Amino acid sequence: MSFPHRSSRHLSTLAALLLTACAETRQIAVGGPEMTTQPLEPLAGFQAIDGDDYYVRLVSEFSGQGDNFLKGGCSDLAPYQKGDLSAALVYRVRNDTIKFQGEASGFLYQATTGKCNFRFDAKKLYLTPWLRLDTGNQTQLDYDFYTNANSDLDVSSLVGDVNAASGILALTGAGLGVAIMGQMAGQWVQANQQAAPVQDQSSAKQSSESHSLPALTAYAGKTGKLNQAVFDIFEIDEGGLNPFKVETRTLGKLKVYPEIAPTLLLRAGSGGVPDARDMSFEELSRSTIKSASGDISLAQLLDQSQPLDKPNLKPDWKNYTEAENNCRKLKLTMKALGFNKFDRNALLYYFLANSGDWKNYNTDRRRATDSELRPRAIAEYRTKNFGVCLAEDDYAVMKTMGLAVNTRADWDQLDATSLQQERLFSPLQSIERQLLAVLRNTSAAEMERQLYPLLMTGDKVNGKVLLQNHLGDFGLERLLNPPATAVPAAPAPIDTSLPPAPPAPQAALPVSPIPGEGIQVSAAQLTQVFQSLKIGELSCARPAPGLQGKGIGILLFTTREGSPRAKGGALEFEFADGKISRIAFQLPTFRDFEQDIADRPEVGGCRIDPAWLTKLH
Repeated sequence: MSFPHRSSRHLSTLAALLLTACAETRQIAVGGPEMTTQPLEPLAGFQAIDGDDYYVRLVSEFSGQGDNFLKGGCSDLAPYQKGDLSAALVYRVRNDTIKFQGEASGFLYQATTGKCNFRFDAKKLYLTPWLRLDTGNQTQLDYDFYTNANSDLDVSSLVGDVNAASGILALTGAGLGVAIMGQMAGQWVQANQQAAPVQDQSSAKQSSESHSLPALTAYAGKTGKLNQAVFDIFEIDEGGLNPFKVETRTLGKLKVYPEIAPTLLLRAGSGGVPDARDMSFEELSRSTIKSASGDISLAQLLDQSQPLDKPNLKPDWKNYTEAENNCRKLKLTMKALGFNKFDRNALLYYFLANSGDWKNYNTDRRRATDSELRPRAIAEYRTKNFGVCLAEDDYAVMKTMGLAVNTRADWDQLDATSLQQERLFSPLQSIERQLLAVLRNTSAAEMERQLYPLLMTGDKVNGKVLLQNHLGDFGLERLLNPPATAVPAAPAPIDTSLPPAPPAPQAALPVSPIPGEGIQVSAAQLTQVFQSLKIGELSCARPAPGLQGKGIGILLFTTREGSPRAKGGALEFEFADGKISRIAFQLPTFRDFEQDIADRPEVGGCRIDPAWLTKLH
């Protein structure tokens, strides 16, 4: 059977009208938000959460239910949807502390006639730049949800204007050397923000709702939390062949959550604490910072900033006051730009690295011990603590980042070590003064009188000392036992009948060799040795190498012409309670003394120039 062409056209028109009358409409709805919480904990080595520890930024991210979550049932065979439909969720971000405000769209949905003709835009967005936690904690986040069906509210244009105004937020980035600091972010957003056009909302087929989210970050003491807001995004289908049909299904979830980072300029370290070791001021200054006008270096950012007092980054490093004041200016500038305590103090540490006073203040105990720094020098170092710029907490932060600095506890230990060293050196220096006075005395009688109260053997015999010789055979035994003049005997009666007898030969006194452990000698005998040696120059006394703290000192001496010991040698003496119990003649290389002088010319306030040793060779 065939139908006339006219009848066929009427049937097609009727079918189209029926389909239109039964057309289905799709709407987008937003549920929630549901709040979930993650703990925010102190960084390793810290007892509490500080608003200066972290940076925080707010992020919006959509996750759909599969890649084609809006394309189910898509058909181009007939009209499916009546008119236009659009929906959008728009965030309004405000932080009054830094005068920052902005807007951004969480998602935009647009649809026209035909179910396949739609657009759903939900990109990952950074709603705020990186802000210090104490500043970012004050951020207020509101959201508006708009829906429109055949109304004069142009949601698409509204979202376009919002995105253009907030495009600066996409520059926040993440990772090493990328940041937008709080103070400047507010200025940049305000400079780039465009006013959204006033919309005609007279139609009854559009709706909007506004809500405020609770704070997404909170902390107090050892506890803190990061709150995440999760919105369920629904598709609602109505009408069709069954005018009472309403189908709802979830399209996906829209999440708003805070991201945190302990540093924007440094490497990540263990336990989350940044690692600032093996860097330099120049390297940090070259770190890239993103701005509204493009990438600039940290050095340029510091130069272009407008603090109350701009720091001089190349002060006179020999002028402590100038270096300290510019350190403070740099600290205030970095803080005004929004850098946290880790990034600030890393830059300050390397800024001060050229200062000799900074190196002295942060001298370590090993250097202080090896160099035998005296309490007076230690006290002088400690007075230049850069207190105008750095607080005790700043030093603690530097130390946690692996930087070599002295905290107050370190200085207390340095002071204790210095006093301990002083307690070791004071007795040595007291004995040294008395012994040098003896050795410089040219009168044998006076030398003996000075020596007697200075000597005491280990078994508490006054006026005597154990004498040892490790200097070689230079006739020490003969110095102790000089040839004695024979005393003439009483004259015998002269027998004139006999011829005169020849004179009897003088008997030489025996010379006793000195055993390895030495012999005890009296003050008079020791005086005879010193006088016979013809001692010339004397060095100061210092602890014997490897025997510091054991009451053993050593000094060098030269000899004059006619001495049984050419050139000279070293004199080692052991002492306790202000008395000398042992004296030993040594070669300068004994106990590696010569090498110790080369390695450490000054010990305990006694400096012996290595050239002094050439006099003994």
